[in-house]
Amino acid sequence: TTLVSRRTTQAEHEAFKTRLVNDVFGSDRVQMEKVMMLLWQFRDDPSVVQFMAQFVAKFAGSRDVFRGVEFYLPQLAHMIIHLEVDWDDAILERFALIIAQQSLHFALQLNWILQGAIEDYQPELPSGQRNPQSNPLFYVRCVKLLGNIERCVVYGRPRSMELQRLYEKGKITKREYDILEHADRRFNAFQITGDRDEQADGEFASLGGALLYKRKVRKSALKFKGWKTRYFVIEQVMLNCYNQKGKTLVRSMPLEGATVTSLSNAKYPNMFSVKNRRFEFVMRAQSEQEKQRWVHALEEESRAHVLFGDAAKQEEDSKHLRLVEDLTPSQRFRFEFFKDERDFVRNMCNVAEELRFVPREERKKLAPGFMQQLVVPSCVYIPMCNSTDIWRRVEKTIPAETRVFNTKERCPTILFFVSRRGEQMKHHRGGMKDVNLDVAEYMHLQYDMRSDSEESMTVIQEEEEADTVSWRGSMKQLNVEVQVTEDEEDDVMVVESEEEEADDGQEKEKDAADKGDYGEKENKNGDAPRGRAGSGLSAIWHEDLDTDQSQPASNRDGSSSNRVNRHMQSFLKNNFISVPRKLASRIDTRRRVTKTPGGGRASVIEKLPIQDVPIVGADHESDGDDRSVVSVERGSVLGSAGTILFGEMNKGDIDHASLERATAIICHGENWAEKTARMLRENEKEDEGEGVAEIQSVMAKSNDDLRQEVFVMQMIHYFKSVFAKANLPLWLKTYRILSTSKDCGTIEVLTDATSIDGLKKSPGFPAEGGLRAYFEQTYGPPESKPFKEAQKNFMQSLAAYSLVSYLLGLKDRHNGNIMIDTRGHLIFIDFGFAMGMAPGHEFSFEKAPFKLTQEYVQVMGGTSSECYKEFERLFVAGLQESRKNAQIALGLVEIMMYKSNYPCFSGWRYGGERAIKRFEKRLFLHTRDDQVKRRALGLIRKSNGNFGTWLYDAFQHWSNGYAM
Repeated sequence: TTLVSRRTTQAEHEAFKTRLVNDVFGSDRVQMEKVMMLLWQFRDDPSVVQFMAQFVAKFAGSRDVFRGVEFYLPQLAHMIIHLEVDWDDAILERFALIIAQQSLHFALQLNWILQGAIEDYQPELPSGQRNPQSNPLFYVRCVKLLGNIERCVVYGRPRSMELQRLYEKGKITKREYDILEHADRRFNAFQITGDRDEQADGEFASLGGALLYKRKVRKSALKFKGWKTRYFVIEQVMLNCYNQKGKTLVRSMPLEGATVTSLSNAKYPNMFSVKNRRFEFVMRAQSEQEKQRWVHALEEESRAHVLFGDAAKQEEDSKHLRLVEDLTPSQRFRFEFFKDERDFVRNMCNVAEELRFVPREERKKLAPGFMQQLVVPSCVYIPMCNSTDIWRRVEKTIPAETRVFNTKERCPTILFFVSRRGEQMKHHRGGMKDVNLDVAEYMHLQYDMRSDSEESMTVIQEEEEADTVSWRGSMKQLNVEVQVTEDEEDDVMVVESEEEEADDGQEKEKDAADKGDYGEKENKNGDAPRGRAGSGLSAIWHEDLDTDQSQPASNRDGSSSNRVNRHMQSFLKNNFISVPRKLASRIDTRRRVTKTPGGGRASVIEKLPIQDVPIVGADHESDGDDRSVVSVERGSVLGSAGTILFGEMNKGDIDHASLERATAIICHGENWAEKTARMLRENEKEDEGEGVAEIQSVMAKSNDDLRQEVFVMQMIHYFKSVFAKANLPLWLKTYRILSTSKDCGTIEVLTDATSIDGLKKSPGFPAEGGLRAYFEQTYGPPESKPFKEAQKNFMQSLAAYSLVSYLLGLKDRHNGNIMIDTRGHLIFIDFGFAMGMAPGHEFSFEKAPFKLTQEYVQVMGGTSSECYKEFERLFVAGLQESRKNAQIALGLVEIMMYKSNYPCFSGWRYGGERAIKRFEKRLFLHTRDDQVKRRALGLIRKSNGNFGTWLYDAFQHWSNGYAM
């Protein structure tokens, strides 16, 4: 029986993988959610991983594909860091480098993820003590990848200028440009990682030998700490310490930017030390000659290609200064931008960290002074966005508006900035202006498109012949054949099959017609058209992946009879790549019905359909494609003429008077549109700046690991997309959370909202009647339109958050962690307790499936009201849709729990497979479809007025003063 069961399980899993492959290959949309699942399912096969990584990188020029790549970045980064594979090729690392060249914003986001992982797995803690979580393999991998990303950012795409020029001259078509540009990014990624591997063959790269070694920090002052013999090796700009030659790696240190000191007056002879920001090695050689050899080798390694080392050391290091001076202007711009942005975000978090050590009663008074000291470099931004969101340059701080939250262990601080968009680009040829340019486009135009004065075309033309030869060889290494004609060495084309040549002529004609005189014309408002660099070339995005609407619906939804979709066909044809055997064999069996051997029945999980779930964007997006129109969100903006454009204030059936009453209590009389308009008037002069000015705010946190919250918000965003796909009016507010290291980060500020605790403590809140009385006082009588609209908002958001709270096991739901906005929506925040993890663990008061108090029921009109019945209907419908789309959700959880340090996946209570098994149980995956509604209604009944919920609110009121 056991053998049959194992065979059955294996067959079910293989059938699932086959369905997954055919879903990815059969859809006419690059479905990143399924691509990520496919990478995970075939993570032990390098040929499949490499093939899919190349496929995604090929189409990363589409906004939709790139949004998917960024959305699933936590899973991608987690696999890069934690997969213990022994491959000859760093496949996923190179894929990350290719995408990083597409967007500097992506490079920054990955940089911060790696920074947190480095702190997790480094050999020593900041105190100098041994790190119990240290993992040398993961640590070295993260350090190397972070260094490669930095080089990739600085040195960019070496052939981008030539490709741009060839395209502008009409020597290559748009299609040829896309192929060669993608190949150039791939080659650059290979070159960067290859250069690092080649350094291992240098003069000192393989230096190794036994040294006496002592830890700098003792575990006990009473315990004697003797010298130990360890085997040290310099490998790939790392100093690795083994317990014996060829044995276990016990410590490791990145040498880039490290300080090497020969200790001449030390207690023992032949001593030297190696130190960087995080820890220090102290060692003894057997002789003075051996010591000098080690010191010389370490110094050479520490100064090799050091662009992002210790700032104080760099200022004194002449080699570093020469290295920076040798950069081209565009490389220098990228280097300074990347460095300034990381320093700016770090300094924002440092404001909260420094205030943490100030007495609580003095924090509010001293906070503006700390904010005033925050240096804003010339070109930085608040990175709480996607690459496809609007670019906003931070111009200056607003110290007087700084707000602090006093807690026992930390000091979250809200920071306010004046930002601008639509400014003239200083480094872009032609100085284009565009008020709605997105982040990736701006960075590409500002830092990749070099001006004639910086890198003249004459120099390029002089080196063109030599470059063409080397380029030709480089592209051949990447399986991209190029041909240079004898008559015109500029003319680079992709060698295609005979059946493609007929279409190529038509494509060139269409491409030439599309280009026209675009490089010399502007629109009627003086702005370059969307997606153009003023040169006839799409800046960075290539919107060529849209579904062909002329095709039948059966073809568009991926259920056509074609075995491979048109994007995959194009990818295989243009890149001369064959489908890996494991994938091809599964595609060939597409029409077969997989049967379980031994007559067993496939499990519910494996039989679940793998749904297509497009991830919805932000709540507010740009209005259309007219780039002359200023996109205005909830905050106000200040135009160049000094005119204030107020943000969105009145939507739906809630009238202005009701919103003003809500604003008086929730926002203390000033909503976000009014507040930003006031701050703009107070902080902007008529002759100051150009473009459009806005106010941005962000909460900086320190002494707090936000990475679990990032994951939970990603899951909430996924379920929000599931509900949107099903057209269910379940309202969820997704907001940005950025973890910049192991213990600090930033959070998007929720505007026009306050906590339930803050609402009940406001002077205007009714003395009796609770939330129901507040709704009637604010929005009018129960039969009025404003009240019914606010009640509907409350009910739809309550149903949505009740459902995700149950599915994701969100706990710690006291009234300080639940917010309400001026339109009546509830918003849940603070996800430190998730996936069933709760304060008190098994002794937690929160035993209910989710929080549904009598007060909430009263706002909806009681259990017999139509509003409450709609709440039940939405909850049931949302749970049913969540079950249908459970495969991707389970995949996201399964990836992130693999070797995870998240509290909700760690320890004997939540580690192992406990979290995902409980998640499956909450999804009712083993329950018959006709029983789901009854079980869902049972959850509502169990939660309604649950005594444990009341008891937890009472405990929080008693211990922390939160209102009940």
